[in-house]
Amino acid sequence: MPDLYLSWQLDPVLIGGIVTLATLYGLAVGPLRARLAPGRPFPVGRTVLFGAALALLYLLEGSPLHDLAERYSFTAHMVQHMGVSYAVAPMILAAVPLWVWRPLVTARGVAPISRILLHPLVAFGAFTFFFSAWHVPVIYDGSLQNSSLHHAQHLAFLFVSMMLWWPLMSRVPERPRLPHLLALVYLFLLPVFQLPVFGAITFADHVLYATYANAPWTLGMSALAEQTLAGAIMKIGGFFAFGIPFIVIFFRWYQEEAGDRPRVIHPPQAASTVEGA
Repeated sequence: MPDLYLSWQLDPVLIGGIVTLATLYGLAVGPLRARLAPGRPFPVGRTVLFGAALALLYLLEGSPLHDLAERYSFTAHMVQHMGVSYAVAPMILAAVPLWVWRPLVTARGVAPISRILLHPLVAFGAFTFFFSAWHVPVIYDGSLQNSSLHHAQHLAFLFVSMMLWWPLMSRVPERPRLPHLLALVYLFLLPVFQLPVFGAITFADHVLYATYANAPWTLGMSALAEQTLAGAIMKIGGFFAFGIPFIVIFFRWYQEEAGDRPRVIHPPQAASTVEGA
C-alpha cells in the first residue's frame, strides 16, 4: 500500500458554510426565539440533532475521508454523497423547529420562490438532474481538481437534497408534505430515475473518471472493480434511503385507513329456544 495523502480539512468554504449554518440556527432558536415564537422553550432535542447533523457533515467533508474520495477512491466519494443527501439533509430538516421554517418559507419576499423550489416536481427534477449531471466525467473530474469548488458543490448537493426531502417531511401547512399515495409514488420513482447513472457506472467496461484511473491506490483493487463497487453501493444506499421511508409511509397510511373505517357491531345471535333446533 503506497503512502497516501490524507488530512483533516480546514477549507474556508467548508468551515464557512458550517459556521454560517450553526450561527443562523443559534440566532433563530436563541435571541430571536422570543420574536419568532414567544413563550416557546428552547428546543434542546432539535438543537442536539442539528449539532449532530453539522458534526456528521464535517466528518464527511472535513475528515481524511474527503482526501480519500478526492484523490483515490470512487467508493469513498459515493459514501460522501450518500451521507450528505440521505442523512445530513433530512437531519437538518427535522432539527429546525416549525416556528423557524414557517417564516423562512412563507415570508412575503420568499414565498413565491419557496412555492416553486419546494414543489414536489421541482424538487424531484432538481435532485435528479443534479445527481445525473454530477456524474458526467468532465464535471466530476473537474470538481476534484479544486478542493474549495468540491466543497461548494457538496454544499449545493446538500441544498437540493433538502429540497428532495421537503415533500416527505414538511411540517409547514403552507408547504405541506405529499399525501401518502403520492409520497409512495415519489419514493418509488426516485431510484428508477437513478438507474441510468447506476447502470453507466456499474456496468462500464472502462474507468470513467481519470482521477481514479490514475490513482496510486483504489482500495486494494483495480480501478474498474472499485468503480463497480461504488456503483453497487450507490444502488444499495438508495434502496435503503428510499425504501425505508416507503415502508414507513405505507404502514402509516394503512393504519390511518384502518382507523377511519367504521366499526361494525353485530347484534348477538338469538339463543335457540329449542335445544337441537
